[in-house]
Amino acid sequence: MNAHRITRLALIVSFILSICAPVGSEARSSAAGDPGGHTNRGVAYARDKKYDKAIEEFSKAIDAQPKDPKNYRNRAQAYRLNNQPNKALADYNKLIELEPKNADAYGARGRIEVDQAAYDKAIQDINRAMELDPKQKNVLRFRAFAYLRQKQWKKAVEDYNGVVKENPKNLEAVERRAYALQQAADYNAAIADYATLIQSRPKDAELYRRRGTLYRLSKNYEKAASDFTKVMELKPNDADATGRLRYVEAQIRKSQPPPRMTPIPRPTPKANRASSPTLAR
Repeated sequence: MNAHRITRLALIVSFILSICAPVGSEARSSAAGDPGGHTNRGVAYARDKKYDKAIEEFSKAIDAQPKDPKNYRNRAQAYRLNNQPNKALADYNKLIELEPKNADAYGARGRIEVDQAAYDKAIQDINRAMELDPKQKNVLRFRAFAYLRQKQWKKAVEDYNGVVKENPKNLEAVERRAYALQQAADYNAAIADYATLIQSRPKDAELYRRRGTLYRLSKNYEKAASDFTKVMELKPNDADATGRLRYVEAQIRKSQPPPRMTPIPRPTPKANRASSPTLAR
């Protein structure tokens, strides 16, 4: 299950709790009711994935109670699920205006900003979300990705460490951390991550290729050769792996000492009899 699908499911499930969600003191008095039943109907439509109708109902609830934050939150989620991120952003802006200490709102806005490649804004919002609620670990992976896209490798690694600590089975985070570690030239740690990934996907040729490249960069040519050989087993006509294997094999040959040569014995020269005459007595 990919990250976007998980996010969509989380949004749908969150509608179940939307009516009972806590609200800020500034709007508590107006949030107690559900005028005309619009909020309830909107939640029901959202659960049935009828997002246009859900948005219509939440809009009516907002018209009736413009200072009730929960309906901005509900409508923002419906807009996100209906692929209308800009309208969702507008609702999160209003929600934050009504509840400036709502950590969920900052986190949700940050996730949209990551999707829109507005990485500076996303990092700022997610930082604020985590300041307000340090337990907001679910937004950490979005900030990690923002750091990754900004080439802030060490910060990306730090965040992915947190993501993996929270969920060791999150192999997407492990793979992205491996990439960030490689860019940060921490080859041994990246190799360890690829070993974890290979255990999970032992027939994925690209994982062996990437690990082999890291071994080559570390000048561990024997292990690099082993990984590139594995790539060729999985993809026999892979020209890239063939070239990489030839290179590391050449490096292995260069690193090996030349064979010792046994010297050929030279013949002992015979005595020159002409130069040493026998003297008569």
